[in-house]
Amino acid sequence: MLYLGYILLITIAAAAAGRGASRSRLSLTAKSETLLLRWMVLLFFLSYFILGLYKIEAMQVGNWDFGIYDSMLRNAASGNGLMLDYRGRFDHFSPIMMLFAPLYLLRDSPIWLPLIQSAALAFAAPLLYRTAKRYFRTGPVPLLLTAMYLFNPYYSRLALYDFHAECLFPLFLFAAFYCYSRKRMPYFFLFLALSPLIKEDFVIPVAAAGLWLMTQKRKRLWGAAAIAAAAFWTLFVLKIYYPLLLGENYWHYGRYALLAPTFTQTLMNIFGMIAGLWNPFVPGVVVSVLVPFAFLPAANWKMCLLFWLPTLGIQLVSTSIHQQLLFSHYSSALIAVTPVVALWGARTLRVLLRRRKPSLRQQRAGIASAAILMLAVHLLFCDLPLTRYTNYTVEPEFTYSGGVLSLPLRPAYWQEMIRLLLHADEVRAVTDLLPYPPGTTMICQNEVGPAFLRRGTVYDFPELGIGLTRPDRVDYFILDRGNYHNNGDLTAVNRLLSQLAEDPEYRVINHPSGLLIFARRKLFPEEAPGSPASFLR
Repeated sequence: MLYLGYILLITIAAAAAGRGASRSRLSLTAKSETLLLRWMVLLFFLSYFILGLYKIEAMQVGNWDFGIYDSMLRNAASGNGLMLDYRGRFDHFSPIMMLFAPLYLLRDSPIWLPLIQSAALAFAAPLLYRTAKRYFRTGPVPLLLTAMYLFNPYYSRLALYDFHAECLFPLFLFAAFYCYSRKRMPYFFLFLALSPLIKEDFVIPVAAAGLWLMTQKRKRLWGAAAIAAAAFWTLFVLKIYYPLLLGENYWHYGRYALLAPTFTQTLMNIFGMIAGLWNPFVPGVVVSVLVPFAFLPAANWKMCLLFWLPTLGIQLVSTSIHQQLLFSHYSSALIAVTPVVALWGARTLRVLLRRRKPSLRQQRAGIASAAILMLAVHLLFCDLPLTRYTNYTVEPEFTYSGGVLSLPLRPAYWQEMIRLLLHADEVRAVTDLLPYPPGTTMICQNEVGPAFLRRGTVYDFPELGIGLTRPDRVDYFILDRGNYHNNGDLTAVNRLLSQLAEDPEYRVINHPSGLLIFARRKLFPEEAPGSPASFLR
């Protein structure tokens, strides 16, 4: 795999550079280390918050999933129902999101979402640092481990891809292990057991943490409790919340296709899931998760096998290629679990190194190599602002790669960002002239959908409306050929557009910018020069 070749070269180069840097004697006082941590956290927060604002203004967020969360919080704040988004009932279990609904009472704006996401991810870092500091009271490990978390390319992937409740998970998990490091097990269990309130997916790391705890004599009861908590939330979501409270099926479970009508078929499905671990993507995906942490998680086999591997494995055995390749937000649990396992790996490595008694220069070389490897991987593979449906674990493309804190290094990339921002302004200038009477309905392309959620009832085009119903007749059909990410079968969309082009009830707005709108004629009773409808001529 091409990615593995790149990683091998980067690792060798980092080791060589680390050996050369071993002669330096850079050391930080406790005060300067704390100051550096604060600046690092603040820079990550501001960088990704500003980039999130840019993506909203440049129409680089989509109805799936940005619009889903935006409309859900807006509905809750305005009294239009809890856990309801623009499509109807929210299709995940994330009751914790309702805590943010009051923000929409202060200001009805989508800017809250990048603020929440960037703040949650960045300000989880001090918890990780304080946890590492409990085990490494001196030395660079706590700060280095925190930097590995922040500079992780998968961190940038979650921070930039729309909005997802999963951004809250590092806060919960790091808080749990901070309590663990202080031997406050009830609080550890509380944070761990409540993490599925963020999203039902997190029952997997909760159960995996329980498996790891079961290997420790004095903590087996807590391990059993964690496994029981994961089982409780699983049964509650699948057997009570969806079928009884919502009256709907949990269709995401079909991504694993595990249960079948017969025991034999279910057993075959289980073996099929295990066989899925041998797909050709696995080596690249595994290495892509380990390399930002200098392979430290592999040093502690118990935690790696029982805590980290199940968290990764549930994605690898999915029938969804997006999950197998950790697209967009599917690495969210690993973003938090991997640095914790890396901390335990560092502890194990420390014990091994004490037996071999490496020289101070060798220790410095190892630390420097890990830091250089971390920065090199971030520089080459961090997600950039225009990234949506791409990954760097199969066949990396370096044409548009290269960034620091996801700020692009190539001038051509900045030019494209500016073009899309100007294009979005042009789209808004045109669509602002359209009338939106009460009860307006529209079917919107994914990329432009969030801009219309406050103007009427929005539905998706066929390629994204998975299992959803939409009316045959709406007031507007809105597409933007100048800002489109092909992520589905366009056959149904093209068929619909062909029908609309021949429908006398609709007229076409074909703007030079690439904006294509089919609008109901009844919305424009007057078309005098200077009227909002005059540009239709």
